[in-house]
Amino acid sequence: MRCFFRFFLLLAFSILATLAVWPYLPKIQKEALHFYQTWELVRRAQKDTSISANQQEKDQPKTPAENTSRRTLVEPEAVSELSAPAPTRDPFILETRRRAEEDPEAAMRWIQSQNARTDQLRGMLEVVALWAAEDSESALLWLESNAQGLARLETLQSGINLWAETAPEAAADWIDGMASDGSKLTASNSLASKWVESDPQAAAKWVSGLPSGPIRHEATRALTSAWLKQDPQSASIWAFQEAEFYGDYDLLNDTIRTFSKQSPEDAEAIVREMVIADHSSGAGVDAHILGRAEQNPVATAQWLANLPPSDPLYSEENNSRLMQVWAQSDSIAASEWLSQMSAGPLKDAAIDGFSKSIERFEPEAAAIWANSIGEPNRRLERLEATVRNWANNQPSEVLQWLEGTEIEPGLREQLIREIPRN
Repeated sequence: MRCFFRFFLLLAFSILATLAVWPYLPKIQKEALHFYQTWELVRRAQKDTSISANQQEKDQPKTPAENTSRRTLVEPEAVSELSAPAPTRDPFILETRRRAEEDPEAAMRWIQSQNARTDQLRGMLEVVALWAAEDSESALLWLESNAQGLARLETLQSGINLWAETAPEAAADWIDGMASDGSKLTASNSLASKWVESDPQAAAKWVSGLPSGPIRHEATRALTSAWLKQDPQSASIWAFQEAEFYGDYDLLNDTIRTFSKQSPEDAEAIVREMVIADHSSGAGVDAHILGRAEQNPVATAQWLANLPPSDPLYSEENNSRLMQVWAQSDSIAASEWLSQMSAGPLKDAAIDGFSKSIERFEPEAAAIWANSIGEPNRRLERLEATVRNWANNQPSEVLQWLEGTEIEPGLREQLIREIPRN
């Protein structure tokens, strides 16, 4: 009787449990199936890995034990698949692209009717990308006649960049016919910097043929800046030619300065050739020193110290330019190097540059250093400049310093006269 009662009690609990679980039964079945499929994938992968490992052991000689855990590079295809950007879901961009494919000019008018300025610019850039790929000239003609403000400049730049990839000569002819204003300047800069990537000589020839003025001035800088990234030697040579024929030494100095930061030794070789070709101008030497000093002042100081007087790049003033740069970045290290230099013209030039650089921040220290220059005329000139600038802000302090420092009485009186009287 007791067993019979237990059986019915167990059956009742089972029925209740079934009724409780019944609503969730489909979900449980789904999870169970998912677990089973996952387990099968793991088991199959383990099996395939094991078979592959065994096969490799048969086909290849064994390698040292330390190489068995070495990581391997991911294949490029896998990287591109993993890193491919997801298609945009922005409804405004999607609608813009749809309209641009049907009628780009109508799409532009629709974009201009939008209230948000940021949406206008985003949309116009999208239309330009599609329109210019099919008909760059028509796209740019529409922009020149209808786009306004920032959108005009941004979209012109984008359109020129796209056109320069396929037909830079046609883009150049189109730009030549533009009115000379800010839009033409933007378009010229875009073409010069883009064209130089594919055909630098043709791009340089086009820029050289532009009439003198702000458009040519800016285009030369855009071209040189882009050219420096791919071929700094050719860019420097072209900048040197611009300086010789058109007197644009600012372009040359900016180019050499950047080149010297990137590769001091290669830039030095180019500058030597320039100095040999044009002894009178000393083209690029100052910029080379400044570029090297900005990149590594200690190495530049050592390099200058080893230059013999017969070297075409040798000059006492190189040390002055070095110290003007070095003192701005690390005046303590610069002063330590300066204190270890041997007395003479090189040290006097270095002190001159160091004093110039620090006088705005530490006028008293600048005056003390200036007073240590050995050459009398240079010492007087630097002291006068330092005292004059110091007295503009702190006349009482400079007067106190002059009265308390060891200096010739006649020179002291001369420097005191530099202090303005109230």
